[in-house]
Amino acid sequence: MRKLGFILVMALTFVLASCEKEDPCIMGTVRFTSLSDNPYNLYIDNAFQARIQGKTFYEMKLSEGRHKAMVEQVSGFILFPTTRETTLNVFGCQETEWVFPQ
Repeated sequence: MRKLGFILVMALTFVLASCEKEDPCIMGTVRFTSLSDNPYNLYIDNAFQARIQGKTFYEMKLSEGRHKAMVEQVSGFILFPTTRETTLNVFGCQETEWVFPQ
């Protein structure tokens, strides 16, 4: 009986050890840098993420892949706010930066 229990424990250990572990590099870091004196609202994939004050930056983690980013000026404009859009290509465990407005 002990021998059977030992074999079962060893078999279970072997099965668990042979399972693939998840790739820890599925997220990348993106830095959004504002060169403007005015604040901007940041949208990722059409969802509001943050307000970035002038002459500052904001960092966030995004999943690997393509993401649509858009910033819209909050104040300091006369008729229409400045908006900028880009496509971000995010790679796991890597850093990317988008500098705006340019």
